Amino acid sequence: MKVYKKIMDILGYVESAMQVIIGIVITVVAFANVLARYVFHSKLAYTEELVVNIFVLMIMCGCALCARDGSLISLSLVFDSVGKTGKKVIGVIFTVVSCIFYGVLGWTGWEKVLVLFKQGKLTASLLIPEGLFMAAIPLGCLLLILHSVEYLLAILTEQASCMKDPKEKGKEEPAE
Repeated sequence: MKVYKKIMDILGYVESAMQVIIGIVITVVAFANVLARYVFHSKLAYTEELVVNIFVLMIMCGCALCARDGSLISLSLVFDSVGKTGKKVIGVIFTVVSCIFYGVLGWTGWEKVLVLFKQGKLTASLLIPEGLFMAAIPLGCLLLILHSVEYLLAILTEQASCMKDPKEKGKEEPAE
């Protein structure tokens, strides 16, 4: 458990750094496109293609980071009204169902990636293999599964913030 948590902490750090880099790249590229369009009256078609495809990777990684601490969109009405045992049961059920969904989505995404590489399809403007951009879907699903399991383990070991007493949530732990 501790080794898995350490590995996931490192992966989370890499994902967070990747989010920052992707955000900067998307912002710069989108700004360059706007500048080219309105100042120089030309269009950089490849920038739109790049922004959209990289944005998919950013969304998938962002969802995985949200799954890490249980902050994906959910209905907490039932979850918050049950005790610790109920939260553990609901956590297991939710994680199993979510992982099945992410697995199916990732598998179909991976099959699409393989088909695109086999067909040799290239993007319209950049002439990069489409499968390269499509690989963001199975990669994101893998990260979602890993972080969902990480959060489930935190629930089962009662280390997740949702498992703490509401009165103690605001209190900070003393520094070591």
